[in-house]
Amino acid sequence: MTSVAKTIPAPTDVGALANRINFHTRDAHNKVNAYMSVRLAFALKHGFIYRQGILAFYHIFDAVEQELDRLLNDPQNDEERQMQHVLRQFWLEEFRRTNRIFKDLEVLYSPEYSDSESLRNFVEHQPLAPQLQSFVDSIHSTVQQDSCTILAYCHVLYLALFAGGKVMRSNLYRHTGLFPKFEYLTPKELVIRGTNFFTFSDEGSDAENKLRWKYKEGYELATRQELSESQKTRILQVSSQIFDWNMDVIGEIGEMNRNELMSKFSFKLLTYLSEEWKYSTILSKRSKDSIIVMAILIQFLVAYIVLRKFI
Repeated sequence: MTSVAKTIPAPTDVGALANRINFHTRDAHNKVNAYMSVRLAFALKHGFIYRQGILAFYHIFDAVEQELDRLLNDPQNDEERQMQHVLRQFWLEEFRRTNRIFKDLEVLYSPEYSDSESLRNFVEHQPLAPQLQSFVDSIHSTVQQDSCTILAYCHVLYLALFAGGKVMRSNLYRHTGLFPKFEYLTPKELVIRGTNFFTFSDEGSDAENKLRWKYKEGYELATRQELSESQKTRILQVSSQIFDWNMDVIGEIGEMNRNELMSKFSFKLLTYLSEEWKYSTILSKRSKDSIIVMAILIQFLVAYIVLRKFI
């Protein structure tokens, strides 16, 4: 444990790149945490929205891992060869998310796509929403222009999953209605099959914790001395942008579903609008005041439709 303490930076160690990223993005981190908590609470009541979010993150991590593989296997210049050396000091295949997310999509989209080939065709050929496409394009262009920025994605995206994966699995265990029903799977088995995105080891929490510390240790050793100050500054800039992109992508999913549901009057629309108003803490007071009457009417309409159904 002593050797680990020497290589895992203390929170007050301002020389550690990870700490600098955390400090530089603290406000953005708090903002996106509050925003994502609201959106998660909402998505956990609407499985069709939740799986759209998982699909979006498939494309985000796929873009990052394409660039990771390119730098690890085919660097084109001195800076990319430098990043190859840095990445090889901490990157392990257990960190890769794309294949694991696809396993979740196989469960979440099984009613529409019964085999991996048809799902793969859907995932790879469907047009991406504008904000998501912009984020994916930005990942490729940013890393190809400044290869050191790959380290921003490695810290912000992957470490967030290490920290939040257990919480997500716990939340999803309490909301198994998000998943398609399988007669041959218990709720626990269903959660295991549908939460690969948030799982870094199938051997349990202790193994995941060891992997997390190994990641942080390797990242610290690889980045403390081998980067210039200008490279670290660029990584800090991109780290902040990642938080903004994540919020934009999640917000876009909500807006697209709202617009689609608003085009047709239905019970699904009423419950969607009612719950969105209930869970949204992002709206300004003026916005809330302007829709409070509509929300009350929605509640009455929902009750009326339910009563009509059983009378």
